[in-house]
Amino acid sequence: MRVGTIIAWSAVVIFDLALFTLSADGSPFVYEGPLVVEGPFATDALTNGLPPSGEPPRRDFAFSDFFASRDTDCGIRIDPIYWGECFTNARGGIATAGATQYLGLLDLWLTIDFERLRIPVWGNFQILAENSHGRGLTQDFVGDSMVLSNIDPLGNITQVGEYWWEVGVLDEAVTFRLGKQDVNREFYFLDAAGEFVQSGFTLSPNAYLPSYPHQTMAAVALVQLEPSLQLKVGVWDTLADRGSWGFSSQDTVLVTGELEYAYTLLDASLPGRITVGALYLTASEFLGEESGGGHGYELQFEQTIFRERDSDTEDPQGLQVFAAFYPQFQADPVLVDEIGDSFAAGMVYTGLLPGRDQDAIGAGFVSAELFQGGTNRETAVEVFYWAVVTDRVCIQPDLQYIVTPSGIYPDALVAGVRLQVDW
Repeated sequence: MRVGTIIAWSAVVIFDLALFTLSADGSPFVYEGPLVVEGPFATDALTNGLPPSGEPPRRDFAFSDFFASRDTDCGIRIDPIYWGECFTNARGGIATAGATQYLGLLDLWLTIDFERLRIPVWGNFQILAENSHGRGLTQDFVGDSMVLSNIDPLGNITQVGEYWWEVGVLDEAVTFRLGKQDVNREFYFLDAAGEFVQSGFTLSPNAYLPSYPHQTMAAVALVQLEPSLQLKVGVWDTLADRGSWGFSSQDTVLVTGELEYAYTLLDASLPGRITVGALYLTASEFLGEESGGGHGYELQFEQTIFRERDSDTEDPQGLQVFAAFYPQFQADPVLVDEIGDSFAAGMVYTGLLPGRDQDAIGAGFVSAELFQGGTNRETAVEVFYWAVVTDRVCIQPDLQYIVTPSGIYPDALVAGVRLQVDW
């Protein structure tokens, strides 16, 4: 069976399971009321695309009703984000000569909201265009396996990184997505570690999972079981070539799942989250070697342990800590450049300096088992300061010390600064 067919059937199965899970008594979910699309269309709009009887005639639209910036909410939304960074390898690694390089990444998101455009289709459609330019330090200067910058695709790209249709049902209790997606968008991601530059705090491009820059086709369901409990399930056509439309010729399927529990402590002032996940990969051929498939799991934890008195829910200030454990993906054979067991931990304080309530300072480390000889381990320690210059511009000085890159190179000291611009 072709992977595309598997993904399509998986979409149907995930959707059905999501509805089944939400049933209070365990029986299949049955909706007994009339089928109604909320907003400008009602039931007859599904067949003839016309407003229901008795509704005022549709007015003419201005250009601004269709196109919007990130600060407005209209039918078509464009969100460009640019990251630019300059880093240098000050010592160790592969080489320090010429080891000051610039790397940039432009993400251009386009969101089409069908309801706001009065198109009789549920949900919305999103597409992401990506362009990277410049040169990172990992391949030629540092030699680290976890990749010191999470915008480094290990070779410049211009591609449609993601495109997917999303619909929320049952009062948004279930969100369903179908299309080319990044597994790291919903899985294996720690909110508290989101500002770290080091890829090891999320997913390295060398992890061989369908994440940036190797996103692939998938069917994903996000099910809110309870206000504090969410189930995430995804089926992925993995091992697609970079720059492709997300379909691979490997016929290899990756199944992922996470159960996320959110809670609060001390009269709801200190939020926290615990995530348990698992994944399964079918048999495949990768890098010229046969693999019999494999499985793995993951554990994640993040907790606010201190919150300043004058901070509010929308703009919290205080100290967060996090930790994550990703055991080695159990497959046979073990690839030489595979990443084994890895562990990450760190802390981030938002609003530490007076008058700088949105700034953040963070420190953390991530360590991974490797199989390339030498120490067979790589550890990265990172310290950064995230400075909000305006509501659209942020500057981030960053320092990383990488112990035995790939387990075989001398310890490296990397310093630099990152710029982020949200239009």
